[in-house]
Amino acid sequence: MVEAPESVEEFLSYCLVEEGLAASTVRTYRQVLSSLVAWIEGQTGAGFALDSLKRATIKAWQRHLVSERDLDDATYTKYVSALRSFLSYLHEEGRTELTRDDAKLPKSHMDLSGIKALSPEDVGALLSAPDASTPWGRRDRALLALLYCSGMRVAEICSLDRDQVPLARLGDGQVLELPIVGKGRKPRLVFVDELAQALLRTYLESREDDFPALFLPYKGPKGQHRLTPRSVQGAIRRYSRGVGLMSAPTPHTLRHTFAVHKLQAGADTRIVQAFLGHSSLATTQRYTRVTDRYLRDSYERTHTPARL
Repeated sequence: MVEAPESVEEFLSYCLVEEGLAASTVRTYRQVLSSLVAWIEGQTGAGFALDSLKRATIKAWQRHLVSERDLDDATYTKYVSALRSFLSYLHEEGRTELTRDDAKLPKSHMDLSGIKALSPEDVGALLSAPDASTPWGRRDRALLALLYCSGMRVAEICSLDRDQVPLARLGDGQVLELPIVGKGRKPRLVFVDELAQALLRTYLESREDDFPALFLPYKGPKGQHRLTPRSVQGAIRRYSRGVGLMSAPTPHTLRHTFAVHKLQAGADTRIVQAFLGHSSLATTQRYTRVTDRYLRDSYERTHTPARL
């Protein structure tokens, strides 16, 4: 198998750690993208580079899958879906102008962009799951509330230091503005609501250490003084099982949920784009498809047809 280039490895790591995708799904993505890289290198006679991902190249590869590989519909859809996810990642990172829509799925396949969002009731249940009488429970309540109310990526939250959160301002009745540095070293503002502020205050006031990280591991390798994205993923999985959530939320699910709930409440797409730190509006517009689906589901559940 062709060795995956750095951009592919970064994407696969993102899928595993931030999106929380199953290892089997990540293996499938690796297989598909390695196949694509090998095909492009065979066509160009040179090593793979992101510049070689052009619309014409993508169309030619899709024709190759149909005419030469003779893939069945399910396998073809799997291949194209993997490429769409890769393009979406690259686009959000600002590394390509292409979007997921440049890789066309069969018309019979309905794409909801892989976005899953929790209901407000599920969010409440998840935030209530940690045991507030324990140090890690206080930490996790604050962590989950901050993930949901800010829309931050899990890596962004894990990189926060406690001196970035002004303890004196927590719980003063105002929404807290929190400057952060996101992907691509891009600065942006996120906002912390009253619940997350109260939980952060309780957590920080209970700490007796002087480590700089905002969120600390209470278990793990000796000398590790910062919570990792993988640890957050594992905690969310445990809590969601504990409260009986039917879905399997990940840290990124809370980011998706933040965006969907903001759009459902009437926020402008460009405002949500700024909240999330997306480079392109097209990335944010994926969420409008999800809100449309929820509107339809709500209509079908609550509508009583008139009778003549």
